Formats: sequence, structure tokens, C-alpha cells
Amino acid sequence: MELSEQIKSSLIEFWSESQKVRVLRWWIGDERMQVYLRKSLKNYNHKLQQCLDIATIEVYPEYQFQGLCKQFLQYCLEHSPYPVRVENCYNPSLQIHLNNQSWIQVDFDYYAPDSLRN
Repeated sequence: MELSEQIKSSLIEFWSESQKVRVLRWWIGDERMQVYLRKSLKNYNHKLQQCLDIATIEVYPEYQFQGLCKQFLQYCLEHSPYPVRVENCYNPSLQIHLNNQSWIQVDFDYYAPDSLRN
């Protein structure tokens, strides 16, 4: 199952709008999923950086376990102008995937491998 063009275009619009403001919060979605995003400022390695926080990913039951969440995260990794962070991840399947992809776990947050570079 492919990530929808609606989700992709919403992400691109979010990133475009995020260039204009310091902090931004937005819901994006389509008929299969809803995602709550934030552009925030985080302290990484004693350096204040803008980042993309993925606060909530809700894939509707009939579309779960078909790869949408993984595709969404991959799209963010490939296209986000900011380091990517998954906030408060309590989903065991997603935790396993993130660990297998070398995401860095700090408490229940996961940082994309390149997010914590020096």
C-alpha cells in the first residue's frame, strides 16, 4: 500500500509553512491515517536545532499492518528539512521497527539516526 499523494502534499505544505514560523503544529491526514506534526526547537548535543516531531500517527484499523506508518516515516526521513523525532512511542511493533532501523531511543522518544549527529 502506497503513501497517498494527499499525505505527501500535506507534508510538503507543512514544511513550506514551517519555514515562515518558529514553531508550527498541524494535523494532516487522508482516508487511511491521521498524523499530528510539530516543528519544534530541541537541544541536541548542546545545540538548539529545529526538528520535525511526529507526535501522533493513527492508522485506521482496516489499514493497519500494511506499511503505511513505515512509509510515512521513510518519506519524512528522505524529505524533511529537519531532523525527525517520533515522540512518546508506546507501540511495540513500531518500537521494534525503529530499533531495527537504528533509530536512537531516549526514554520513549526515538530520534532518526542522523538527528543526534555532532
